[in-house]
Amino acid sequence: MDGGPASAGHGFTDGCYLPHDAYNGAATLVSFHLLRYALFTIMLIVVGPFVFRVVAAFFDLERDFKSIVDHFDDVTGGLMYTYILFTLGNYAHTFGWVTAVFYFVGLLVYTALTWLPFMGVDIPGWRSWSKEAWLVNSAGLTLVLVGAGFHIRWASQAGILQWYLPLFVLATASVWSPVFVKWLQHYCIDNCPDGLGIERRTRWAALAIIIPRSGAIRRKYQAEEENQLAVLRERAEQYAATRATSATQQSRDSDNEGDNADYRPLSMAIGAGPVTMQRSSNVGTDILNTDTSHSTSRLNMPNEPAAQPRAITLTQAQKQEMIERKLRNRHYINAKAGGPLPLYKYQLHLHHWQIFYILAFFTRFDQFASRACAGLVLGIFTHGHAAFGLDPLMERKHEPL
Repeated sequence: MDGGPASAGHGFTDGCYLPHDAYNGAATLVSFHLLRYALFTIMLIVVGPFVFRVVAAFFDLERDFKSIVDHFDDVTGGLMYTYILFTLGNYAHTFGWVTAVFYFVGLLVYTALTWLPFMGVDIPGWRSWSKEAWLVNSAGLTLVLVGAGFHIRWASQAGILQWYLPLFVLATASVWSPVFVKWLQHYCIDNCPDGLGIERRTRWAALAIIIPRSGAIRRKYQAEEENQLAVLRERAEQYAATRATSATQQSRDSDNEGDNADYRPLSMAIGAGPVTMQRSSNVGTDILNTDTSHSTSRLNMPNEPAAQPRAITLTQAQKQEMIERKLRNRHYINAKAGGPLPLYKYQLHLHHWQIFYILAFFTRFDQFASRACAGLVLGIFTHGHAAFGLDPLMERKHEPL
């Protein structure tokens, strides 16, 4: 388990664990030790948060209510954060009883500080801090800077200063880069109400290729109109034939009820053509001959469309109009078709869990003080996510614009 190559069939090896490193792994960017990782993870996402919630419940300290789902989300999110921190923070070499003891010191001391009335403040509201709050936070910042100085010295002694400081700047990018992201978001809201231009341009290019300028589309629409017209015409003719048959039957029934005279005047209003009577040579009845050749002309028949020349090509304006119509029907799940996009403005809210999580990557040295600092920053990180959750850096100001 201590880094020696395992024989086949004996399971995984800790290939990045270097117990004989002169600086105890400080120069090892990625390291892992299964047993220490399990203890590290249990401490950060199970034992530490449980201790805090018990203490906070006993003294009724400031915290968010959390349901079972909230705690489950904290655990799953904590698994990701702790794995990254453990493998890149050299805890495979440095995690031990010193870090564990100072972990609970940091967790409980920071919890006690938040119990003070003047410490119920957040970082974005620094302008309204009281003098006492400024004093405590300034003292904490001083301790952080002093600790940073010692760690820079140890990095220089280990010969890793050339990448130690650049990696620290890169890690803190998650704090200062959102300033630019926030500005870009607000710029897009004010100048790009239809969303990011790259998506619109990509879709426009696809439609420009897919939609041909040939007359196939227009001919398709014309064929559909002609088919609809044919259906209407057929229904009208069937209706006219039904009316004529019904009128003829009514006339015959009326004629049979009278006397058996050879000729009998018959007045009919069936909406058909002229009616004539003819003597039958075989039977003594009159056969009604009704001229229905013009019956359908009295119905509200659809007119034949005027002859229109078939379009051979679409004009550029017609094609552009078709593209714009399709661009308005975007398939965004969280937005109605043709409706406004869910665009929000944001404000920055730096949380203490984010600050101390970043610092925990750089307490990677074997010195007692570095291990103690690791425990302190990990404890304060645990307070943040156990009390309030892993809140994001950028928070929405209001409903979508």
